[in-house]
Amino acid sequence: MDFPDVRQAQEADQAAVGDLWMQLLTTQAEFDDRMGVSEDARERWENDFPMRLDDETSRLYVAEGEDGTLVGFAGARRWGPAPIYAESSEVYLDELFVHPDHRREGYGTQLVRAVRTWADRIGAHRIRLRVLTSNADGRAFWAAQDAIPLSMTLTIEGTAPSSDAANEGTKKIGFRSERTS
Repeated sequence: MDFPDVRQAQEADQAAVGDLWMQLLTTQAEFDDRMGVSEDARERWENDFPMRLDDETSRLYVAEGEDGTLVGFAGARRWGPAPIYAESSEVYLDELFVHPDHRREGYGTQLVRAVRTWADRIGAHRIRLRVLTSNADGRAFWAAQDAIPLSMTLTIEGTAPSSDAANEGTKKIGFRSERTS
């Protein structure tokens, strides 16, 4: 790869990328409290990180600062539309984060270029991503990367009753917990 400050993540990067990932989650929660960070978020990261490195359908790139410390990361995966739509190979850029002290230094652009290079190599027709509408700087960054709106996600806020039935929707998905006998 011809991006001197960006490379694929390695096992040794787990803690540093996990720290950046937690900062990303905290930043999102600051933009919108509906993006609150779960109590087991870091545990999930630790669980999922090795699988992300071994998964050929995903990439995790890191950006190194001048002193060799990690200052940002991008995570992307192959993605395709639902079968009711015409087949189209795509990449979904799940997350992009650059530490606030290193923004506007080109790291974010280099991370996006790394994802674009991978997407081109696997024959993806486009890259999809999301950005919070309340994140004006993020939206401006993506506009500078030639990202254009495709759809808008809307929410309808409601009030759920405080009962066991209402708590059913709060159970964790995709993470095994210890079973009790």
